[in-house]
Amino acid sequence: MNWTGFAAASTAALALVAQPLAAQDVEEASTAAAAPEVEAQAAKPCELHVWPTENYLGIKMGLFSGFGAVGAVIDQAGHKKGVQTVKDLMREYLGPEVQLAELEKLDYMGKLKLSPEEYAVIVHEPTPWNEDLKKNPELKAEVKALNKKIKDGKRITDSANPCYAELITTHIFYHKAMMYGSNLFTGWQLRRFDGDTLLSAGIGQVKNPLEDFPPKDETMVEAAQVELRDAYAKDFVEWVEKKSGA
Repeated sequence: MNWTGFAAASTAALALVAQPLAAQDVEEASTAAAAPEVEAQAAKPCELHVWPTENYLGIKMGLFSGFGAVGAVIDQAGHKKGVQTVKDLMREYLGPEVQLAELEKLDYMGKLKLSPEEYAVIVHEPTPWNEDLKKNPELKAEVKALNKKIKDGKRITDSANPCYAELITTHIFYHKAMMYGSNLFTGWQLRRFDGDTLLSAGIGQVKNPLEDFPPKDETMVEAAQVELRDAYAKDFVEWVEKKSGA
């Protein structure tokens, strides 16, 4: 098993700069595919490796408020007992499968100018929550070693296909500030290779505003879910246009 590593994202006041985040590279998530589809994918000359994320972050800025380490606790929106954090709600509303579905709706390969006729898509396990690294020294050490591969412009999988690309979702970040409202930041990386040569590397995060998320009561749950997914989709489109290098 290989590990894909990215350094933690940082926040400075309202000027947020995306950095690579920690990620886990595991077996290809295509075992349930039908045999003809697998054969068709294998016949394509290029590979696009895709990672969604489980790295949900949150911060609230104001005179007397802050999320702290685990996120601001909000009242549960009626469909379960107890309370959830903003991070819990992002995980529930915008999990890895939802992320992939939203990208499909967008025709993400078309926006990245990657032909589906040429690129076989290989989906990996989500990039994990940064806090998980603190609980696993061995993983942390491996991530540190692979961060060097990123810095050196090397691939993060063992694939030897000369036509190769990586699309990594590094984090999903809810940010609320007293004077600027709430925004959803999402970070990605797009790296393209020709053999061992890194042709391009687009990295960064973008944001779009939120008004209904997190939901204030049970009547707002559906609106909050729709808004969060829409903001994620808008983030991707904007990131492609401004920061992907596509």
